[in-house]
Amino acid sequence: MEKIKIPTCKYDGKTDPEDHISAYEGHMLLYTDTDSVWCKVFPSTLTGLGQTWFKSIPPTTVFDFRQLTSMFVTHFVRNKRRDKTTGELMSVKKGETESLRDYVGSFNAEAVTIPTLQQEVAILALMTGLKEGTPFRSYLGRKKLTSLIEVLGKTNDFIRGEEFDKASNTKRPAAEEKDKEKDPKDDKYRKDKKSDTSNRREESNSVKKGHEGRPDKYHN
Repeated sequence: MEKIKIPTCKYDGKTDPEDHISAYEGHMLLYTDTDSVWCKVFPSTLTGLGQTWFKSIPPTTVFDFRQLTSMFVTHFVRNKRRDKTTGELMSVKKGETESLRDYVGSFNAEAVTIPTLQQEVAILALMTGLKEGTPFRSYLGRKKLTSLIEVLGKTNDFIRGEEFDKASNTKRPAAEEKDKEKDPKDDKYRKDKKSDTSNRREESNSVKKGHEGRPDKYHN
């Protein structure tokens, strides 16, 4: 049998005991499924309050790993996370300036913590969290999707579209600003040229009026 590496997961009596057991089981399954070995290695993952608890167990009172973990969880039960319900997803709302990517990420992070997730309610909660009239909400309203995984898979197209629009809007003001930064000499040249043209026109009109005011010396 391959030599078992001591698990790196440590428990100090301050976090969820079931999380520790899951990490421990995942590690031990890589090496052996022998129950007695699991019981012997388990104490090496305990520290602080966890180690104090293990030392308090009377000798010859543990017969298998299942019993050991039951005692472990019972002792540290106050550290267990409260199980969330699907209805609590209704409180997850998309912020005014929050991107669709961030909203879906936050929603999914909450959804995976619910052990008995009702798919239909989860989809309804996702829709409710979106502002009415938004493209993705309208899309979900038209489709009859039955699983949250399917819905999350459809978000990619809308996320890409939203990010494309955002990038386009960012480039447009930059182009307008570039136009404003054109060489001011060009404007000065155009103004000078316009002024020169106006002066010439005024001089021409003055000469013309002068001729019209003088008597013609050849006129009889």
